[in-house]
Amino acid sequence: MKFVNIIVEGSTEEAFVNDVLVKHFSSFNIFISARKIKTGWDKLNNKPAKGGLLKYNKFRGDVQKWIVSDRGRADTFYTSFIDLYAFPKDSESPYTKDLQSIENPYQKVEALESAIATDINHPNFIPYIQLHEFEAFLLASPDRLLGMYPDEQTAIGRLTKEIALMPPEEINESPQTAPSKRIIRYIPDYESQKAQVGPMVAEDIGLTLLREKCPHFGEWITKLESV
Repeated sequence: MKFVNIIVEGSTEEAFVNDVLVKHFSSFNIFISARKIKTGWDKLNNKPAKGGLLKYNKFRGDVQKWIVSDRGRADTFYTSFIDLYAFPKDSESPYTKDLQSIENPYQKVEALESAIATDINHPNFIPYIQLHEFEAFLLASPDRLLGMYPDEQTAIGRLTKEIALMPPEEINESPQTAPSKRIIRYIPDYESQKAQVGPMVAEDIGLTLLREKCPHFGEWITKLESV
């Protein structure tokens, strides 16, 4: 039995890990666990606030604390499930202006992952940054949105036509045209429902097609399968 601990950005990624990846990796005798990034303190409910990534050191701190708490277990690996979209650019972040200026999205994300690996500096840490956000998965097969929005056939058809020639992972990180923004433009209800609807639609699409349509994601899954 191997263990893979995943630091995730928010509830959408957490649900996808628990509903899809846990089941998949059980056949590889790999136990998957997910935690959302601790971003501060929820004063209203008197508990840690979780989800979102505004400062790089919040992510780094959570990864390092999880590694320390496991006391160097050789059978335990660590990874991340964080969007490139709105990735922190603060002074402590390895996402430097040089990396931001890389035009090819695959080269950019691989350079960032390499920089994060150097920063964390642990042999069992496998960084993964999602190109460009979770909703790229849904654009791998947007017609599956019909299962959740049966009255939006026309809108989904327009969305499908709009992104027909775009590989999902190459749909950019502009605040106007990022994957989630495109979906919300055609299906406004998705904005308030993404944490529930997104993982369900991605599960319906299935890992086989997601790995085919999203090769950077597919490479990550392959790496984890071989830990």
